[in-house]
Amino acid sequence: MRDAIGQVFVLQVILAFVILINGYMAYSVNYARAFRIKNQIVDIIEQYEGPYNDEAITKINSIIDQMTYEVPTRLVNNFKSRYGNDSETGESSTEPVCQNGWCYIEHNVSVDEADGERNGKYYSVVTFVNIDIPVINNIIGLGDFLSVYGETRTIY
Repeated sequence: MRDAIGQVFVLQVILAFVILINGYMAYSVNYARAFRIKNQIVDIIEQYEGPYNDEAITKINSIIDQMTYEVPTRLVNNFKSRYGNDSETGESSTEPVCQNGWCYIEHNVSVDEADGERNGKYYSVVTFVNIDIPVINNIIGLGDFLSVYGETRTIY
C-alpha cells in the first residue's frame, strides 16, 4: 500500500511540473506578442506624431488584426480604473484612452531652453498579455503583471 501512495505522489509532482511549464510557455508567447504590438504602436504614433490621425489608427488596427491580438475587456477596464490623472509626477496628463485592446495616455511636457520654452507631448502606450486563468485571476488579481508599457519620444 505504501508504494501505491508513493506513485500517486510522484504522478502529482509530474503533473504539477507539466502544468507549470505549459503555463510559462503560454505566458511567454503571449507576452512576446503584446510586446511586439506595443513596439509597433509606439513606432506608428511617432511616425504620425500622435494617435489622432485616421491613417495611424487604421494602420494600428490592421497590425492588431494581423497579429490576432485579442484582450479581455476586463483587463482594459481594470487599467482604466487604476490609472487616471497622473498627479504624482507633476506632469500634465490626460485620462487613458483605450481602443481595440490597447491604451495610451498623453503627457504634456514643457522644456526651458535658451530660445524660450518649448511645449511637447509624449505618449505612454499599454498593451496587455492575454492569458486567462480564471481561478488565479479572481483570487490574486494579476493586474500590472499582465500589462506591457512603453513610451514614445517627445514630439514637439
